[in-house]
Amino acid sequence: MTFDARAVSIQDHLKIVGGHSCDYEPLSSYGLKSSQEIISGDGSIKSPYKIHVTVRNEGSEDFNGIILFALSAKDPERADFQSFYLPGFMYGLNRGESPWKVDCKFPRLRASVKNPLDSDCPLSSFYMVRSDRLSHPCAIMLDKEKNHIIAFHSLPYILDGGKFLQYGGFYCNSARGEIGFTFGYENAPWLFVQSHLIKKRQAGENYFVLAKGKSLQWDFYAYDFDAHSPLQVHDVIKCAYDFYHQSPRKAATVEESVKNLSLAVCDYAWLPDEKIYSGFVRETSEEGVFSYNKIPSISWTNGIVVAYPQLLASVRLKNHKMREQALQCIQNIVDFSLNRKSNLPYETCDSESGVWSCRGWWYDGMHTGGHSAYLDGQFVYYLLKAYLFEKEKGSLHDDWLDFASTVTAVFERERNGAGEYPFIFSEEDGTGLEYDSLGSSWCLAATALYSLVLRGMKECPDNLFKPDLAELEKSLAHYEKQFVEKLECYGAPLDTDKAPDNEGILAFLRASSCLHQLTEKDLYLEYMKNALCHEFSYKFCYNGRIAVPPLSEIGWSSCGGSITSVCNPHIHPMSSSVVSEMRYYVEHTPPSSEWNQYVKSRLEDTVRWGCQTYNLFEGEYGYGRLGWMSERFCYSQGLLTEKYPDGSPSSTWFALMPWASSSVLEGLLDYSTEI
Repeated sequence: MTFDARAVSIQDHLKIVGGHSCDYEPLSSYGLKSSQEIISGDGSIKSPYKIHVTVRNEGSEDFNGIILFALSAKDPERADFQSFYLPGFMYGLNRGESPWKVDCKFPRLRASVKNPLDSDCPLSSFYMVRSDRLSHPCAIMLDKEKNHIIAFHSLPYILDGGKFLQYGGFYCNSARGEIGFTFGYENAPWLFVQSHLIKKRQAGENYFVLAKGKSLQWDFYAYDFDAHSPLQVHDVIKCAYDFYHQSPRKAATVEESVKNLSLAVCDYAWLPDEKIYSGFVRETSEEGVFSYNKIPSISWTNGIVVAYPQLLASVRLKNHKMREQALQCIQNIVDFSLNRKSNLPYETCDSESGVWSCRGWWYDGMHTGGHSAYLDGQFVYYLLKAYLFEKEKGSLHDDWLDFASTVTAVFERERNGAGEYPFIFSEEDGTGLEYDSLGSSWCLAATALYSLVLRGMKECPDNLFKPDLAELEKSLAHYEKQFVEKLECYGAPLDTDKAPDNEGILAFLRASSCLHQLTEKDLYLEYMKNALCHEFSYKFCYNGRIAVPPLSEIGWSSCGGSITSVCNPHIHPMSSSVVSEMRYYVEHTPPSSEWNQYVKSRLEDTVRWGCQTYNLFEGEYGYGRLGWMSERFCYSQGLLTEKYPDGSPSSTWFALMPWASSSVLEGLLDYSTEI
């Protein structure tokens, strides 16, 4: 196994930028010479090739440009059969085989588009990206028919004496069947800042200099093996984690963080007249006066995903005000949100008129209007979690259970023949209108938890809906095969045009946990492992070199935080909410197994990340009070849209966003041991 080495100088780079090409030249064109030596290994997961690379500048002048080292598929004629994985950036083809003229733009591979024009954005046969865009410094190529994997990992940054010198880059090409690493970097054919802000290819400070007479030496760890499943892509990602893992900084304790986060929401975000939490809370120029962007919803960015952790924290802190807020939020939704025509909850309530509807802030980004499986399923799931918590504390809410029974009956009625729940339901009668979404597995998670609740009752009232366990198992198997095993998990957030994302897998993970509790089948622990590994592919394994304040100034750690999606390139904390599921997997698998230890380490990363990613003191993140936290943490060039007063970019939002801090809070409340 050897890398093909190519390069482009500054002068020639300007030409290929204009031609929308990635056609680099042989090293010899610039007086460069390379040698490669396999130091050890056989290319397997347990023993990757360690390939030592040397590049020497034997020319008469300094080289200034970009150098590419690329690994090719064994059979270049089979390039169309390759899938590519740059964790956090590229999954398969990022649905490049699907219609691409949609509102949200995200990287899409299609082998036939070799020299894309700007009018083709986001369609291209190749992508090159700065190294910090990836959660793990590795590139993986999978032959979909032969299940053969070629991959490598490498240090993401170029160092000088152990000190950061500059960024490297990663590369994939579906026309050539190649993956690679660059000294210097490109964002090509475009730089995706966010789904509606795409910048042209860079030609500036991204070049690498190799002085005449000087050498560059580098080690790659490469894999070349037959896989029994596409899921073995996760084996390579795990290896990258083992090589490059860095723990997040140690900041506040778990108990301190629970107190700080929950009190901030309780004291600053509750809107008593409307019985909701504000979606955003911002400071104003007047001391003690705040502005509110309410964005009300029953779940997903508001509602019960805030109220449930607040309810739990109120008992931990013995805070009656916090408890009453949470109960009022939940009860208001149960009492008034149900659409009697569809027997599904409306997802939002207009702050001015008090009218409930499905027209939340996300509505105009949907392809089909109606009830959302993501919000409705998530609400019922958390409602049942709250029901069980309250029951354990001696308070019964029979109306909560009746609400869940009514809604889950519609979920089950509208499952299709394969066992998949609708992505969108009709407001008129609850009929399934649109499918093709892992996000709809929230309906499965809700119904599976509902089944657990019924199982725990001494007597089950006749009026309650009774799900069919065999049908739930059929649904879980469908989602596993259709989405998880294919490593193409998409369709959760309603504002991403079904880009691969990190949110739907969290629902599948919860559903798998519930089904394991219902059946005790080891198969569902395997499903949990697969789901966790997919989530971990978005979760940073090391601490990136943040270039933009405030994150660059406060020692903030990216390890343990998970990228939102390939469409919205920032870290947000939703994955912190599944600490309970990580613990469940660890507690139900052999402690000596490598996967048990892997999940345990990732669990500790997640908890520690959450304890350092909010205001540990007033104004730490350039805004806000103690315990304030936003949803946005920009680890790279992506989503740098917030501005300081002087117009310079900020790597976070200057706002308290209760759903975000509540995701961390939920995880910390499920974690009782200090780390």
